[in-house]
Amino acid sequence: MAFPEKYIKYADLLVALKKCPLGEPVSDCPFAEYWKIKDEEKQILLIEELPEEKLDELQVFHRKCLKLKIEQARDNTTRIYENF
Repeated sequence: MAFPEKYIKYADLLVALKKCPLGEPVSDCPFAEYWKIKDEEKQILLIEELPEEKLDELQVFHRKCLKLKIEQARDNTTRIYENF
C-alpha cells in the first residue's frame, strides 16, 4: 500500500494528533484541540485536511517539544545513576 506524499512528510504527527507520545503534554500544546476528536480515522484525516503551513507549524512545535522532553529525561537519568 502506497501512502500519499503528504502522509509521509507528516508521519511524525500521526501519534501526536492522537495523544502526547511522551506522557504529560506541555500546557501550551497545540495538539490538545485534536485530542478531543475521539474518532481515530478523523484524526488521521487531519493530515489531508489541514493546510501544509499549519502542519509545518505543528511539526516544528512537536520536534522542539520532543527534543526538550528527551533532554530532560536524559538529564534525570544521569542524575539518578550518578548517585550509585
